[in-house]
Parts: sequence; structure tokens; C-alpha cells
Amino acid sequence: MLRSVISLFSILALSILAIPAERALATDNPNIQRIAPNDPGMAKAHEKSMRELDGFLEKLRNPPPGTENYNIKLGFADKAKGVALITDQMAPNVEFMWVYQIKASGEHFTALLGDKPEYIHNIKQGDRVEFEKSDIFDWLYIENGKMKGNYTVCPLLLAGPKEELDQYREILGIVCD
Repeated sequence: MLRSVISLFSILALSILAIPAERALATDNPNIQRIAPNDPGMAKAHEKSMRELDGFLEKLRNPPPGTENYNIKLGFADKAKGVALITDQMAPNVEFMWVYQIKASGEHFTALLGDKPEYIHNIKQGDRVEFEKSDIFDWLYIENGKMKGNYTVCPLLLAGPKEELDQYREILGIVCD
């Protein structure tokens, strides 16, 4: 199980961040894809994720056989003490990262940060995060070896080499409109 979680996070490394263009230009990390904050494809992907969120949360609370690795993507921004959770992709200095080992209580959730922050300093990988349903930006889970959800990966893959998109489609079953 742990190996599959680690493999999943390795696969998802390309799909975790959206940061302001000026910061993207100032850094050179080839493992991170960046999408402009006002990207229409990302906005469409986020809207699709939100339309299907209730179905995901139902599965998270009562996982059907053959499903595993439930994850949620949240937007983080440093504040004076701690971090703020932000869903506005137009907001400056937001880093989108995945959380896992999600525990739900109504519309309140706790989870562990699965990614290593690149730009946010007031949180680290493995920290426990508390959030509300309204803080969720995207979600994913694995069903019978194929990824479900993770709609925000499509704008990232469509912006990259076609070969990567084809590999993700074949290996994970990702469908990008």
C-alpha cells in the first residue's frame, strides 16, 4: 500500500503546482509544470472537479471495492503564522499540493500533506492539515488501477509534450477533453 502511495505521488509530481508567472520565471525546476493563474483550461478543470465533488466525497466516506489512494488538492499560501487555504487560482503566491490519509467529519476534514512545498515555507510534507469542503480545489482516487478525477492534470499535460500525455492516458486512464 505504501509503495502504491509513493508511486502515485511520484506520478503526480508534474501536476501539483500552479504559481504566479513571475515566480515561475524566477525558478528553474524541471519537475514542476506551471500554468498561468488565469488559464481557461485550468478554470474549466476546476469547475468539473467541483461538479463531481459530492460523488467523490461519498466514495471517500464509503470506499467501494477496488478503490484506493484518495487524495485532495488544496491551494496553500503563507501567512504571518501558518498557511491560508485558497481556491482562487488568480490569487498570488498560491501553491497547489495534494493531501492524503483523509479523515472526514461532515464538511470538515483532516489529512496529511503529501507533497514537499517548493515555495510555501510555513508547512512541510507530512504536516496535518485541517480544511473544509469549500477549500477543495481538485480530488482523485484510483479505481481498479485507473485514476479518477484529477481534472487539473489535463491543462498541465496538454501544455507539455504529447508523448507524456499519451503515457498518462495509457498508464493511468486519464481522459482530457
